[in-house]
Amino acid sequence: MHSHLLAGLDDGVQTLDEAVALVRQLSDAGYTKIVTTPHIISGLYHNHADTILPALDKLRARLEQEGIKVELEAAAEYMLDDYFEGLLADGEPLLKISNKYLLTEFSFVSMPFNYREIFFNLKMAGYEPILAHPERFRYLHDDFDVYRELHETGIHLQVNLLSLKGHYGRSIQKVATQLLEEKLVTFVGTDIHHQRHVDVLSSPRDAAVSALLAASGLKNHLL
Repeated sequence: MHSHLLAGLDDGVQTLDEAVALVRQLSDAGYTKIVTTPHIISGLYHNHADTILPALDKLRARLEQEGIKVELEAAAEYMLDDYFEGLLADGEPLLKISNKYLLTEFSFVSMPFNYREIFFNLKMAGYEPILAHPERFRYLHDDFDVYRELHETGIHLQVNLLSLKGHYGRSIQKVATQLLEEKLVTFVGTDIHHQRHVDVLSSPRDAAVSALLAASGLKNHLL
């Protein structure tokens, strides 16, 4: 429910052939549905429905041509920046997962000073916000109460499977594990951008991590 598999839209997959190859590997690994979520970031990736949905149709057509039977949907990963706040204030339709969830992210430098207000406005507009990979925001590692507050106020936290594999380092792996242990996580995602990510995810998973995921009450199956 978090991946970057539409060609040439962001820092993820760059060609249609690459996208098909990665989806084929995910299908072979047992994935039956994929929601791909291109970045929307002011000044960097100005994606919207008119760029994302045609790219989705193109990839779907190639998957059908190749006989790869995976259900493919698209939404977006919205940076909570001034551009996003403008979209929300103007009532622009935002690209949702399962017609209700909105995937969002903070900057890796700092969180928005008004994040509570933004999430409140999202809820008032009828969206259910998901915060992508909160374990990767190192500035929160020493303030775990922020994670707890987000969860308690109905913000769905989504942890990257790559984090649990140690791909981003030990400290991020540790925080991802604690978030699951405290049952603060609603969804896990691959956040696949390229072949190296697939290679990491294809390596054997630690039995303790598998047990933790099974006991965490995750809701991916509802999407």
